[in-house]
Amino acid sequence: MADRASVARELGALGVARGDVLMVHASLKALGPVEGGPAAVVGALMDAVGPGGTIMGYASWDRSPYEETLNGARMDAAARRGWPAFDPATAGVYPGFVLLNRFIAETPGARRSAHPDASMVALGAGARELVAPHRLGQAFGPGSPVERFIRMSGRVLMLGAPLDAVTALHYAEAVADIPGKRRVSYEMPLRGPDGRTVWQRCEDFDSNGILDCFAAEGGPDGVETIARTYAALDRHREGMVAGARCHLFDAGDIVAFGVGWLEARFGCGG
Repeated sequence: MADRASVARELGALGVARGDVLMVHASLKALGPVEGGPAAVVGALMDAVGPGGTIMGYASWDRSPYEETLNGARMDAAARRGWPAFDPATAGVYPGFVLLNRFIAETPGARRSAHPDASMVALGAGARELVAPHRLGQAFGPGSPVERFIRMSGRVLMLGAPLDAVTALHYAEAVADIPGKRRVSYEMPLRGPDGRTVWQRCEDFDSNGILDCFAAEGGPDGVETIARTYAALDRHREGMVAGARCHLFDAGDIVAFGVGWLEARFGCGG
């Protein structure tokens, strides 16, 4: 069985270095049994990046009313009144994402961003800088933790996770100069200055399909298409950690590739 020390060693062999800023996407099922469970995996990640490094994960919120308020949908009045306001200190992690992120969020010293639906959780030396600010309308684009992660020379670690989960590529979608980008609106409950819940409406890019051609049910979205195309170029590191096939991407490089790929195919001159 793998353990914290062996996972840290294998992360180092993959190319993870001390001082790295990592955005982690993990499949615990792909990793297989690790002595100490997910907490040991978090420990191994922190061992690999060292005291000067940082790890970040996409947590979202287990009570996010995104679907209930999407594009003008109205919630039942009683449900709306009873819905909790988002509190980064106590909010749960969306269960449809990586279980590992719940353990990152629960680790002492972890920081969490204030955007309920696109909430990020970070741990380590750069955690505070990464997570704040994070305003509604800036889920993954300019002004978001993802933008700061890229500017901090971050690296994306796919720890057995599929290539449709490279969240940093939503930044490429947001900044690419292409017409017809899909937008969505939704509402989120936040805590007002007087402690009462205040519902705020915002608009943002549609992370479930930036263009109509990427929003077809059952088909690959833009993130998956770009990530697979980029991986085929062999500009990344790849190897095994425990039982998982892993990818390590330079965030700036894959995002720049994604912007160019989108603009070449869907820009006004494409």
